[in-house]
Amino acid sequence: MNKGLVVVVFSVFLCFSCTTDDNLFDPNAIRVPAEVVGEISFADPNLVQEAKDLHTRLRSITQQGIAFGQQEAIGGSIETFAPNSLESDFSDIAQDFPAIIGFDLEGLELNDPLNPDPSIRDYKKELIVDAHENGSIITISWHASNPITGKNSFDRVSAVSQMLENGSHRKVFLQHLERLALFFNDLKDSNGNPIPILFRPWHEMNGNFFFWGEGLRSTEEFKQLFRDTVTILTEDFNVHNLLYLYAPNSFSHREEYLRNYPGDTYIDLLGIDIYDFSNGGFLQKALHNLKIVERIAMEKNMLFALTETGLENLPQHDWYTENLYKAIRSSGITYAMVWRNAVKSHFYVPYLGHPSENSFKEFVDKDVILLNKDIQ
Repeated sequence: MNKGLVVVVFSVFLCFSCTTDDNLFDPNAIRVPAEVVGEISFADPNLVQEAKDLHTRLRSITQQGIAFGQQEAIGGSIETFAPNSLESDFSDIAQDFPAIIGFDLEGLELNDPLNPDPSIRDYKKELIVDAHENGSIITISWHASNPITGKNSFDRVSAVSQMLENGSHRKVFLQHLERLALFFNDLKDSNGNPIPILFRPWHEMNGNFFFWGEGLRSTEEFKQLFRDTVTILTEDFNVHNLLYLYAPNSFSHREEYLRNYPGDTYIDLLGIDIYDFSNGGFLQKALHNLKIVERIAMEKNMLFALTETGLENLPQHDWYTENLYKAIRSSGITYAMVWRNAVKSHFYVPYLGHPSENSFKEFVDKDVILLNKDIQ
């Protein structure tokens, strides 16, 4: 698939990319995101119009600023659990809903459609529909269960080779995809229209913590796994409301980012997950990684995003203004998303009364940061 080139802007970017990484942060840098131009060839040739419209919407949003959101920014606050609510710690402080909300399909592949567990299937569906109709963009990841052991994605029993054609667990893999397909095809708004989804399968594949990660399969096996996922969902199970994202973990160099890339034919947007592990290296690492991904995105005429980020429990109380904002303020990313709030020992957005509250509020009030109301 020929995504085309943005020749003029790319040439300008090359000049800027010649600077060293010793001090990447430029407080005077102006955000000039490249435009995705020309006719787009999507990974799914039968993509529904609603998903094409989402891509067009994302192109427009990118020129306005950076859509910002959170994984599972739903269900009330840490203090007050409200499972069916779109309110969250995020909305409590921001006084607006996220521009983008992430969900995960973990466990859905184990949910027998003939005897479904409504706590898994229906609950996720209802919240996704509500968030979509409230104006947020929906992105979905998949922490898939290991098809050999049935345990979670962190079970590092090698499985990918057996999920491919002629593998011992190919049938299980196909069954898992069929169950996901039933879910995706059931995502309809109140008018019966398909809900477009940014789907991010097999993410952070350059790490070694998921069963599809480095050291547990070959590079070619991973590429084929990704290609099979797209092909089977679109051609065999008629899922046509997904835009597909490729999203490695943070990396050292361009070759590492592209090592597991399945090819332009299977990817609609580029992503990168970059977390702060309180080692003092987040800002420079984020700036370095985002510069490289931006260059690749421009070459491929694609949008790109900071698909996961965050500092767990926010021990640095000005992290949002002094780290995340500085990392993304001049980047051409389409969106940035921090991870979820679960409990007071695992959260990424401050709750009311937390010392990071003011920094978060100042961050979301920046002109370049777009929330739900800003993208309507």
